Amino acid sequence: MMMCPAAKMASLIGRPRDHSCDEAIHKAALSVLSEVGYDRTTIEAIAQRAQVGKATIYRRFKNKGEILLSAMRDHAVCRIPHIDHGNLRGDLIALISEHVKILKGPEGELMMNLFSIAHRDPELGKLLTQNSPIETDREASEVFERARARGEISEKANIEFLSQVVPSIITHRIFITQQSVNQNFIEQIVDELLIPSLQK
Repeated sequence: MMMCPAAKMASLIGRPRDHSCDEAIHKAALSVLSEVGYDRTTIEAIAQRAQVGKATIYRRFKNKGEILLSAMRDHAVCRIPHIDHGNLRGDLIALISEHVKILKGPEGELMMNLFSIAHRDPELGKLLTQNSPIETDREASEVFERARARGEISEKANIEFLSQVVPSIITHRIFITQQSVNQNFIEQIVDELLIPSLQK
């Protein structure tokens, strides 16, 4: 079995982990999944496609579910740009818009496929419950921190609760009711739900 160059170097000098192998594994996992589906995706197939040993994968991930969630989060995070419009409303609209773009893209479709499988795969279901496939916490935290510093958010605001509610609304609208999530709807969420709740 071939090793990615970073893994070869790491084995020689004892360096623990290199992200170039993570990227190769992520790409391989998504590629295999798109070809054969979740049930037929195996660690062996991912390792072969990534040109790494199975041991390299198992040092990083416990199972294929962890690999796929990591891959989705990695790709989604890379596409979320730094957001700073200088005001809470502009930042929230931009943040939600980026989240919607991801949900409407390949990661969103994959996420819904995984959720549909989770009811018969308890291990995958647990992973999805404990780990959001789309990680926006970092950028959202910065948005809220800046807004607090500007005095735009009440000290009593339940940010954690709102951070759970909004993605649920958007996900339900896109995948369950299949209604439009356009700019007007995003602004409605911000103006009628988020800002009033954050400032009261």
